[in-house]
Amino acid sequence: MKIFNNLNDIPINHKNSSVTIGNFDGMHMGHIKLLEKTIELAKKYNTMPVVMTFSPMPEEYFQKKDFFRLMSNADKMDFFKNYGILEIILIPFNQEFSKINASSFIDNILIKKLNAKHIVVGNDFRFGNKREGDIELLKSFNSNHDFEVKTINLVEISGKKISSTSIRKLLTSGKISEANAHLNKPFAITGPVVHGEKLGRELGYPTANIEIYKSYPINGIFLVEILRKNSKKLYGLASIGNKPTFSGISDILEVFIFNFDLDIYGETIKVIFLEKIRDQIKFNTKDELIDQMKNDHILALDILRKKNEL
Repeated sequence: MKIFNNLNDIPINHKNSSVTIGNFDGMHMGHIKLLEKTIELAKKYNTMPVVMTFSPMPEEYFQKKDFFRLMSNADKMDFFKNYGILEIILIPFNQEFSKINASSFIDNILIKKLNAKHIVVGNDFRFGNKREGDIELLKSFNSNHDFEVKTINLVEISGKKISSTSIRKLLTSGKISEANAHLNKPFAITGPVVHGEKLGRELGYPTANIEIYKSYPINGIFLVEILRKNSKKLYGLASIGNKPTFSGISDILEVFIFNFDLDIYGETIKVIFLEKIRDQIKFNTKDELIDQMKNDHILALDILRKKNEL
């Protein structure tokens, strides 16, 4: 799989392509349908299956309030590769790109640079400066250019439309299980294990402190699965938020890993969120906190037993 990090890197005389466009954040069921249609068309017409996506994403660039990524770029690229996408156009979204008008985007990028024969997008797709472009504008170019527009309807579960935005709202409100049901893989945060204040060790629950590069509007105690390279399946309890009983200042992700005592400082691990146990609480004493942590541990183990994971 080739990754082009700049539009200027795309080779001249690019092979005819089937292109899908979007943020693809979280890789939910709607994204899967876009990829499936793109691969299907590429195989049928012998075109290059291409994904055009963005980093930073528009919401990141414009610093949209409470926005957070559902998956890392690395995980996203791995998913595209495993799914059969052969080229990724990873556009650095910036002010210059945001000013490109919709017609120019179609003519100069999709047609002239990518030689697109199929453009696969969701039926709510908008593009170009101030989101001026829509499906009708794309289709209006059909008469003068040899390409087809394929639209995919939004996927619904129990009458609710699935989108990355709706999944973020579910996660923020603590509805982890429901959010995960809408994703191809459960929500996870990946980061290196760093030295912390070792307060968990003093309380009898040593934790791995995960460095996170962005504040997540997620708060509480969660049952999690921990992925380490070449390791057996591990479970634990994760606390994400601001440690209200202690400093209550900066956001932090701490994980108490069950039946585990290895030194993993500096190691990068993935924390997969499975179920919410409770909200964060400010306790009056350390003893109150320890009692609650014991109860959290018992509840988490009970959930795993019911899932036949112990």
